[in-house]
Amino acid sequence: MQPINFKEYPPSKKFLFDKLEKITMPTNKTEQYRHFGIKQILENDYNIVKNEQTEPVITEQLLIEEGIVKEVPKGVSVTFCDDFEIDEEYEDAMYLLSHLTSLRIICIEVRDDISFELKHCFHTPNSLLSYRIYITSIENKKAQVFETFDFLGSENSLLLYGVEANIKENGVLRWIRDTKAGQKQSRIIGTHRFDVKKEATVQLKTFDFSTADSLHLYKIDLSEYSWADVTHLLLSSKNVKQGNIVTINHNAPYGKCVHDARSILRDSSVSIFDGRVRVRKGSNFASARQNSKAVLLDDNAKMYAKPQLEIYTDEVEASHGATIGELDEDALFYLCSRGISFEEAKKMLVIAFADTLIDTAGDEELIQTLHTDFEEAYYLI
Repeated sequence: MQPINFKEYPPSKKFLFDKLEKITMPTNKTEQYRHFGIKQILENDYNIVKNEQTEPVITEQLLIEEGIVKEVPKGVSVTFCDDFEIDEEYEDAMYLLSHLTSLRIICIEVRDDISFELKHCFHTPNSLLSYRIYITSIENKKAQVFETFDFLGSENSLLLYGVEANIKENGVLRWIRDTKAGQKQSRIIGTHRFDVKKEATVQLKTFDFSTADSLHLYKIDLSEYSWADVTHLLLSSKNVKQGNIVTINHNAPYGKCVHDARSILRDSSVSIFDGRVRVRKGSNFASARQNSKAVLLDDNAKMYAKPQLEIYTDEVEASHGATIGELDEDALFYLCSRGISFEEAKKMLVIAFADTLIDTAGDEELIQTLHTDFEEAYYLI
């Protein structure tokens, strides 16, 4: 990666350099990145994308093209700033680097109940694109964001971005990420944070079917009576590496979280599930459930699952687990004995395995979109 010129960034970001220097850049031995091949990604000689923001137009979606907000949906306010107060507890070098290299913060305020698509477009090869999104909602409001990516032509590039959400009291944020399969796509490293206030809810549903490496790191902070419903579905093949690293902090009593992940792996692909639920002292009567399941369709596929519970208080209900295996041979035999071909039987079992999470995504139109994207990815890759 090219050296970063400090003079190109506001003086207010100098503390980021200082903090990053203390943490140091990640290597293949860094815990969060040791199965992701981060060293090779960071050693690439990228051209840094620096585009000037223009006046966006009002449409039905939020469109970010090459780091520029081109379209803004009705019902939200979008402003820009070049400085942002980082989360001091987020001890991750790529989180700091993302803030450091982002020329602007895209600030989104949700004023009413709303549902819209957030579309990222990146078509430049051999480039580094950085930006961050800060979304906040008014109390008692509900927002659904359907996040999609159009990366055709962005081979050998890296999108370094992140979402920071402030979900006010009694608010609901439903965030669905759909990374479709495609050829010659940019790698993605996302560092995200969700601050869930009293009696608020975050529903995070991620569907990763990409043909390029991607890793998303989440820090979710729960307050009193707040709830986090987090699910991941991942389909991968060839030598692609994909994963989610999630920390859910219970910071007050009566918080609840459910964290489920399912991975389907072929060829020599790699999936990473690193989930930590931390129930801090005084966060009594918390409820936490965490589970990871993976199906390996080929001998060289690898699944790294690390479910973790850290409990520092009493009166807690918590469980976690992980299973890794192949498709059920008895179920395959049964389907084949009914005249179904072996490949079709495999597909039926894989789709049934995936449907458990796809069917929780939202309305019927959204569920159908995800079904279509999953099947297209299954045949493409």
